[in-house]
Order: sequence, then structure tokens, then C-alpha cells
Amino acid sequence: MLRLTISAIAACALLVVPGSAVAQTVDEIVARHIAARGGRDKLTAIQTVRLTRTVGNGIGTPLKVVIYKKRPNLFRLEQALAQPGATMTPRGINTEAVWDFAQGKPVPRPSQLAAEARDLEGDFDGWLVDWKEKGYSVAFAGREASPGGELLKLAVTLKSGLARTVYLDAKTYLDRRHTGELHLPNGRTFDVTIDYDNWRDIEGVKFPFDITEERTGKEPVVTLVTYTEKIEVNVPMDEGLFAMPVK
Repeated sequence: MLRLTISAIAACALLVVPGSAVAQTVDEIVARHIAARGGRDKLTAIQTVRLTRTVGNGIGTPLKVVIYKKRPNLFRLEQALAQPGATMTPRGINTEAVWDFAQGKPVPRPSQLAAEARDLEGDFDGWLVDWKEKGYSVAFAGREASPGGELLKLAVTLKSGLARTVYLDAKTYLDRRHTGELHLPNGRTFDVTIDYDNWRDIEGVKFPFDITEERTGKEPVVTLVTYTEKIEVNVPMDEGLFAMPVK
């Protein structure tokens, strides 16, 4: 009869446990992520979102920001200094163009920057939801220890070709961090690290209310701290809201 010593049994356990801990497939991780957000039915029940936020960088007056999103990929952002009488400046995404408002007139973005904006800002549910149908690729990239607990790493390549690493909390399966490269319309490029916190339920779906973005690279570090004041869902939105203003 085969007999195993205690040390041999322990060695076998060491071989089995780590393997089972990382044996999750991308589909399993994504399924748990969707369930953590509230489930597919709750997510798809939301057709529009309006977010009211304050964004500060620790220097000068913060910005008041209002974001409008409508399925499948319509987006509009309005921002102004958080002070009385400040005029909101818009930019947006519709089916025809990705546009900014600069020097008093609308300006369409070049094709590659437009494609990246559609992936980064126009994606309504988040990159992991229906990622195959969206033309993205997602691969499991291992686990990583952090002060807030273990993270699951997913290497994501968006339809535009832009690469992102998504870090999910290994316990909650909610986003903790995204990293990658950011290309701005003014030609500046940054490495970005975006942290998500303070997840709250809105109509059964979890949204992060606190977001910190750090931009690093050749230029001085920029840190943006976003506080979400209000999230409203299924607010009526005419598609004309997302149209590029007439010159």
C-alpha cells in the first residue's frame, strides 16, 4: 500500500492549490465581473446615463463636468471652471464624428484619435462586457499583490489597437485600476494610471464614484481627482444632444 508522509502530502497540496487558484478562464472572470456590476439584465436595462462630477488637479479652480451617455456609443462631455457664470465647453461622440470644441468652433478629431475615443469614452458598459462582439481581445495576465488586496490582471487590446491593463479586485471582481497610454488631440502623449473606488449602487448597477488619474511621461506629472456628485440613469436624451455643433 502506498503511504504518503505528511511532508509529501503538503508538497502535493502546494502543487495543486496555486494551480486551481489561477485556473479561471477569461470568460469566467468576465462573468463574475458582470455579476459584480449588477448582472447583464440590470446593465442592459440602463439606456442612458448622466454623471455630474467635480474634477480637481490640486492647482487652481476645479472643473465642473457633466457627462451624457446613450446606447450604443453616444457620448457628450461638458466642462467649465467650478465658479458662477462659467460657460460650459462641450465635446462629443456620435455615429458620424468624434469632435472637440476649440477656439470657439467645433473640430473633428483625426481618424485614429477618433477610434481611440470611441473605445475609451464611447463604450457604454465597459470594455469587458461583450468584448468579443466589440472586436476587443482580452487575455489573463496573472495576479498581483497590492496594499488593498490581490488583483487579477487582464491585458485588453481595444478595437482601435489601444492597449490597456485592467486590474480587477480578486474578491469583488470590480475594477480597481486601469493602465495604458493616452493620446490627446493636442499631440501630447501620457502614460496613465486610473484608480477606481467608492462603488455604489444606482438602479442595481455599481458605478465608481471616486476616480484618480495620474498622467506621467516626458512632461510634468498631472494628477486628476474626480468626485462624482450624482449619477442619473434612463434620463431622456435626444440624439441631437450628441451632434457636432454647426460652425
